[in-house]
Amino acid sequence: MRRLDPEAVAFLASEAARRELEALAGQSLDPLTTLAALRKRWSEDEAAWLYDQARLRRRARAKFPRADAMLFEAEALEQASAWPVARWRAEHVFGPYERVADLGAGLGGDALALAHAGKRVLAVERDPVRAALLEHNAAALGLAERIEVVRADWRALELEAEAAFADPARRSGGRRTVRLDAMEPPLADLERLADRLPAVAVKLAPALDKAELPARAGLGFVSLGGELKEALAGFGELAWPEPWAAVLPEGAVLEGPERPAPAGPPRGFFYEPDPAVIRAGLVGRLAAELEAKLLAEQVAYLTADACRPTPLARCWRVLRHGPYRLKTLRAWLDELEAGPVSFKRRRSPVDPDELARKLGGRKAGRALTVTLTRLENRPWMFVLADPD
Repeated sequence: MRRLDPEAVAFLASEAARRELEALAGQSLDPLTTLAALRKRWSEDEAAWLYDQARLRRRARAKFPRADAMLFEAEALEQASAWPVARWRAEHVFGPYERVADLGAGLGGDALALAHAGKRVLAVERDPVRAALLEHNAAALGLAERIEVVRADWRALELEAEAAFADPARRSGGRRTVRLDAMEPPLADLERLADRLPAVAVKLAPALDKAELPARAGLGFVSLGGELKEALAGFGELAWPEPWAAVLPEGAVLEGPERPAPAGPPRGFFYEPDPAVIRAGLVGRLAAELEAKLLAEQVAYLTADACRPTPLARCWRVLRHGPYRLKTLRAWLDELEAGPVSFKRRRSPVDPDELARKLGGRKAGRALTVTLTRLENRPWMFVLADPD
């Protein structure tokens, strides 16, 4: 992609570029033909900026409901929170606070969500291109009056805010990192900020090493549509005393403390907890709420006599289960008149893709799920169906 500069952002924000981008929104973006057509009306740089922006807007639709009104930069878009996550955080984490600072605000995804939730936002961004994108996006979404954009390093400012949010860059030497001291800024800088502001929340990689987290930090995890999206560390008034998991889009929240869950043999129903629940270490607490038991130690699957619908876990009826044998599994699927089969695995040596190839495609019939795990110190298989 062609590198953006403030001049490029000013061009893309112009009325002529806006009309061109609207036209591109409904076209095929074949690079050769699209760029050739654009170069008949625009300079080489302008054509490249328009083409790149049209592609980024299409990519951004998965994160932003009004992506076609916004401008983007590739790396900042990749790091930006999905809109439902940013909205939930703005409303439920920062709900009590009227003025919130977004530190290293990027192209504005989190600042926009905070403003949309009625906050007054101090958006601090030291990169001039991203700051310009943020200003455009705030205006495009009608939120400019609620967002003050400051081009600076927040560490050099006296922040006039009740709370702060930060989403540090998680790349080191060009590679992604989950180490808290390798982020930019490092977590230690943000922890010290809690000595100056009442409340601070920091977005972290879900795969963080919890042992690296300062003792005074609270921790929660957020998923969206069954995919784990972020960890959130809190300091000051947001130093939650117990871990929590938030499951979106339903907005269900499970809070600690954790409690041990006894293991038991497979029963009539099978639960897979949401990944936010698993990562927060709250499987035992969920098991107690569902009157369920663990299938095995260190395997985050639950089993119960009844299925209780909950956003915090997915439930299936157990049709068959036993030690893993390909011949037996094929016979079970034939007997059950299986159609499309999906596969899940946890702590099993059996490769689901290889197993699917061996079983062959099944089109007509009942949709079933095969889960591969480990019980009784050997590979185990479950054939599952949606509950009635």
